[in-house]
Amino acid sequence: MITGFFGLLCCCGTHDPSTTGRVDVVFWHAMGGPLGDVLEDSLIADFNSTHPDIRVVPVNMGNYRALSQKIMASVMAGSPPAMAQAYETWTSQLVRGGVVVPLDSLMQADPLYSGDDWDGFFRVFRENNTYNGRIYSFPFNKSVPLIYYNVDLYDQLGLVPAETWAEQRLLLKALCLDVNGDGDLLDEGDRWGTAFGPSVWTFECLLAQAGGSLLDDEETRAAFNGPAGIEALGFLTDLLYVDRTAYLSSGYDHQRDFLDGGLGQVQGSVTSLAFMEQEMERRRESGLPSFTIGVAALPGHRERRVYISGTNVVLFRNQDPRVVDAGWEFIRWFTSPEQQARWSAGSGYLPARRASLDDPLMVRKFSAYPGLLSVVQQVETALHEPQAMAWYDGREFLSEALEIVLYGRMSAEEALNRAAALADAEIRLEAER
Repeated sequence: MITGFFGLLCCCGTHDPSTTGRVDVVFWHAMGGPLGDVLEDSLIADFNSTHPDIRVVPVNMGNYRALSQKIMASVMAGSPPAMAQAYETWTSQLVRGGVVVPLDSLMQADPLYSGDDWDGFFRVFRENNTYNGRIYSFPFNKSVPLIYYNVDLYDQLGLVPAETWAEQRLLLKALCLDVNGDGDLLDEGDRWGTAFGPSVWTFECLLAQAGGSLLDDEETRAAFNGPAGIEALGFLTDLLYVDRTAYLSSGYDHQRDFLDGGLGQVQGSVTSLAFMEQEMERRRESGLPSFTIGVAALPGHRERRVYISGTNVVLFRNQDPRVVDAGWEFIRWFTSPEQQARWSAGSGYLPARRASLDDPLMVRKFSAYPGLLSVVQQVETALHEPQAMAWYDGREFLSEALEIVLYGRMSAEEALNRAAALADAEIRLEAER
């Protein structure tokens, strides 16, 4: 039975406190396709079967924008779900509104949970889920970037993944192929080094590798427009317009071009590995050209750092303490080393706990994909995005700046300074609220 070790005197109830028996815990998420299958049909189904007094009820909101809108609307209406995925900026808003449970209170009151459990999470996840000294969320679907590369092509050309920016530029040049020597990689059979879109995540990682940061230490003003930001964006524009080893793409076009053999490598998320392998297997079965996919950690510069991506999970206050207790029971179970290994092996997301790396499921996966362990270990020195609510808009301003620069319509310094001024204005407005 549920232990009932924590109760809250709060509104936002979604469960009738007069009822007895099984407790339903509604969980709003945005995991679709195979990822949703792993979450709902495997993990949540197993939890429900082993916890007969609790039923976690997953509700897929389709995408993160819809999820955000639904969460905020439900809070305004006083009827949020029991749990939900949430980005850091959403959580800051929910914390300010006083509608989410401080999970450290549950951790301290739970006789089955100890400080060693929390210390077992990777540092960046502990920091990422702590707001003003209190723990308000737990890591859910977290990822790091990586390089996908054509192993067969690398072996043919005698190449290995780059360790530094300088090596990366040389590597991309070596990967290019101009069949007729006309100076343009536009003919059939030509091959580019890589391709990418105007991605904030790509810029963030380069910024960190150049020694920069998105905001200052107090999160009171933008810092991405400093020398490190200009250098990071300059690296991308050099690939496009100086080396001419890369081109701009949109959506997932660059991944498709990579699988077609038109690119030597692409940067992506660790969660794309299963899709990439499934697509390559489909090509083999169809008799289409195929190759072995390799994975490698991102090259570094002054530092070897990346930003994590993905959401956390929050637990909403509820008039019925049993709903809160049941929600915490699921969070504790889901973030145990064993279940995190299952989640990572099945979905491709990072395990939140270091101990999960030694689980047989993860060991087999690392053995199957040489280089994957080093990709995952990027989390040891990883950074997380700002938690300030103003960063929600600040990130959009930065995204617009990257697109303007990468399409050659403005200098990096001018565009980043413009985005920083807009972000600073949002930060000042938030401080005045």
